[in-house]
Amino acid sequence: MGTVGTLLIVLSVAFLLPIKLRKLYILLANLIISSLFFLDMIFLRHFQDLVIFRTFAAAWHYLEIESSWWKLLKTQDVFMVADFMFLILLKLYNYIQKNKHRTVSRLNSVTKVNSERILQQSLNIRRTTMTFIFHLTAFILMFALGLGASSKAFGLLEENQPNITKTFYSKVYIAQSLGALEFHALDILRSSQITLDSPQPSMIALQDWFKSTHPSSDTTNKPSFGIAKGKNLIVIQVESLQQFVIEKKVNGQEITPNLNRLLKQGLYFNNYYGETWNGGTSDAEFLSNTSLYPVSKGSAYIDYPMNHYVTIANTLSKEGYSTVAIEANKPGFWDMDLMSRAEGFHQVIDDDNFVHDLDMGMGLADSSMFAQGANYLEDSKQPFYTFLVTLSSHYPFEIPAQYKTINVGSYQNTVFGHYLEAVNYTDQAIGDFLNRLQSDGLLNNSMVVIYGDHPAPFNRNDPQLSEFLGFGGKEIDEFPWLAMQKVPLFIYLPGSTLNGVQNTVSGQVDLFPTLLGLLGKNASNYPLLGHDLLHSPAAGIAISRNGVFVSGNCLYIVTNQKAYDLNSGKSVPWDPSIAKIYQDYLEYTDTIFRHDLQTKLNHNSFPISFLGRICF
Repeated sequence: MGTVGTLLIVLSVAFLLPIKLRKLYILLANLIISSLFFLDMIFLRHFQDLVIFRTFAAAWHYLEIESSWWKLLKTQDVFMVADFMFLILLKLYNYIQKNKHRTVSRLNSVTKVNSERILQQSLNIRRTTMTFIFHLTAFILMFALGLGASSKAFGLLEENQPNITKTFYSKVYIAQSLGALEFHALDILRSSQITLDSPQPSMIALQDWFKSTHPSSDTTNKPSFGIAKGKNLIVIQVESLQQFVIEKKVNGQEITPNLNRLLKQGLYFNNYYGETWNGGTSDAEFLSNTSLYPVSKGSAYIDYPMNHYVTIANTLSKEGYSTVAIEANKPGFWDMDLMSRAEGFHQVIDDDNFVHDLDMGMGLADSSMFAQGANYLEDSKQPFYTFLVTLSSHYPFEIPAQYKTINVGSYQNTVFGHYLEAVNYTDQAIGDFLNRLQSDGLLNNSMVVIYGDHPAPFNRNDPQLSEFLGFGGKEIDEFPWLAMQKVPLFIYLPGSTLNGVQNTVSGQVDLFPTLLGLLGKNASNYPLLGHDLLHSPAAGIAISRNGVFVSGNCLYIVTNQKAYDLNSGKSVPWDPSIAKIYQDYLEYTDTIFRHDLQTKLNHNSFPISFLGRICF
């Protein structure tokens, strides 16, 4: 429906043009559309995805490096341009025939009666007027029909997948729903909006803000500084893992027995807030690997993959680490293939590299992903940084009956019950993976980091969740609901003294600088928006684009100017300065993205930070 609508809109314009221009317009439109379809076909065969306007150059660059594009062509592809070639040949034939039979005739001067001349002119005017009315009517009708069809397709897409046109997380799905032409039109519109919304920044203001919020400090004298230097780094991002399941039981059984054991053996951060936005899982990956907050519109993975970033992968690469990202998703999902390269990973193991011996839910089962991932690690050059992403605990949490190892009791056959079963399954897969690393001799030479990508997709009025958390099945109030939007963070270094529960307020943007400190690098020497949670004197904060700001002992809701004490849950007076602090963080983040400024931030001679003085 979307393709038909877009074609009608494109063709309707031809009725407004003179006949010679009309033919040229149709020819050019055909060429452009055929070229778009051809490029889509090439990129689909290589990336299993469509490439958008802002990432075309990068995608084509990788395509040229990895595989000559012409090797992707097939014999039947000639039909992609057959109509255009036919029009060209027809135009050429008509031109030759016209010149071949052209005769030059000289008309004798004939004196025409004035009345005949006036009549002829009148007829011409009338004919021209009727033609104009016909063409205008045809344009209006065709344009209206096209607009209606396109709007209908767009509405159905938004109804089935809310916000997908803002985030572009699955471009193939959008193109299938709207049509390729409307997809590309929508893409160009998004790209132009990003460009128009990008005023020239004041670098002085940006530098001053960055210095004031990220003080320079000597962290080398801290006991845990450099404790993991030279160790392998294994980071596991777990789908929809929210903090409330940790150390909890259902029907007398532990939901996450393996993570619970890890909690006792390593570091556990129990005030680690999810800071993702429209980008969901991709935001979590980006936050953790770059220490930048999400963009206000869309996703960094979709809209800014050509920026220059300071990341865990490219930082450790300079120290001789091999780096690999392992994720059993299609390479085009959230543009993860392109973005993983932009983040500096030497190797990307995606869905195309896995044997699908066991699928469940969204894709390859976590147990299989970890087993095959361990095979890659065995052959990896050490030291290595490996980033793994799970899938099995993704909504709608469908785990086959034979793989369920927990009885959720009264929650059985509910979405919440399925969530507990899925988290338990992934926990078992993580436990098996750690045992495999132990038997392979890799675990004792590695630092393992595990965190949730974002809170589970439940609402405040979910009766099962409310009952499980002790709210009696009723709608959860605003403060406890916002305060529980945390994801767990575990850092495990076998054979070390690195253990205990950390109560510091923190967020996913803090992971990168914290790992830097453990690996022996002063995070304040890097242009990162997060803080080293173990070695920096700066007070912890957590920021979400939904209007929530957490600092010290207070949770602030900037959108309605409310403040709560985290310990008592009681309302406290609103501090007017909070809105400015919150706004600065997010507006300067957008400035950094739009003008590719992360690597240009100056991090020398920082004054004392004002953070942490807000609420005590």
